[in-house]
Amino acid sequence: MKDCTIFTGGQVFAESAVELGMPPGSFVVAADSGYSTARRLGVKPDLLLGDLDSLDRSRFSERELDELEKIIVSPIKDDTDTQLAVDTALERGANALYIIGGLGGRLDHTLSTVFLLEYIHDHGASCVITDGRNRVRLLKSGGGAVRMSVERGYKYVSLVSLTDRCEGVSIQGVYYPLDRVELTRRYSYAVSNEITADHAEITLERGVMLVIESRD
Repeated sequence: MKDCTIFTGGQVFAESAVELGMPPGSFVVAADSGYSTARRLGVKPDLLLGDLDSLDRSRFSERELDELEKIIVSPIKDDTDTQLAVDTALERGANALYIIGGLGGRLDHTLSTVFLLEYIHDHGASCVITDGRNRVRLLKSGGGAVRMSVERGYKYVSLVSLTDRCEGVSIQGVYYPLDRVELTRRYSYAVSNEITADHAEITLERGVMLVIESRD
């Protein structure tokens, strides 16, 4: 498995998976109520997992659910359903994850999903999280410049430090360009930067930060 798309809980602002940029041909995992979102967007998951405490089974035929591969766990557990989905994808060899949902709604769920980005990175895979209005990725460097290109499409791009400091942060192709500045977790000022070129180029020399794109 190379690409894995994970549908998780939370509102999704789109009418189709294509609109969300879901990689074609990816293995699709539905985490609990993420199954409803996947079906609404015309996607049939390959795997359904979780404690299924949020999935309204009455909306689907028994045959449809019976035919699915399933991993059912007890609701009394330490891991979230999204964490379980991520671990399952990594164990099956995915090196690029695309998480749909997981943003908005309960703040604890949103933060735990966003912080999975570093967990996934440290397990050797890339990841994008999107709900259609926002897209979140991670940029991490232990020393030496790493780069990310952000195509125009979302209106704003924000850089948020996850470590105490992010050093050597640069961004070009935006209304407020930055050149090798320092960002801190305690004071965020590199937010709501409007993309003015065909794409924005981001560079980080040391630290861990979120790259967040927003439509409004």
